[in-house]
Amino acid sequence: MEDNTSQDVIITVRLLKIGKEIGGIIGKAGSNIAKFRAESKARITISNEQSGPERIVTITGSQEQIHKAFDLITEKMHTDINSGLATSATNTVPVTIRLIVPASQCGSIIGKGGAKIKEIRD
Repeated sequence: MEDNTSQDVIITVRLLKIGKEIGGIIGKAGSNIAKFRAESKARITISNEQSGPERIVTITGSQEQIHKAFDLITEKMHTDINSGLATSATNTVPVTIRLIVPASQCGSIIGKGGAKIKEIRD
């Protein structure tokens, strides 16, 4: 019998990002996103739909791959958002990410009586 680990589970995470943030993630001629894909080994796609102000970033892979991709993307966003600001850590703007969660999975994130979401926040 084969032992299943978290590495065997493929996860898909979707983020909503506004257009001006997408440019930094993609990079010139796709250089940043290619680097993020290579370093994380996750499948990262960005929706082509440009009719609205937001686009969907989809990241698929193992838990470790998703974590690495998030690290790379959020670090790039943090650098872009805070470039030109004072160097003091108290003057940095935080990175905000909005996750797209199917209604069928919201209960497992919130947990009974809100216990799981409280644990995540803590």
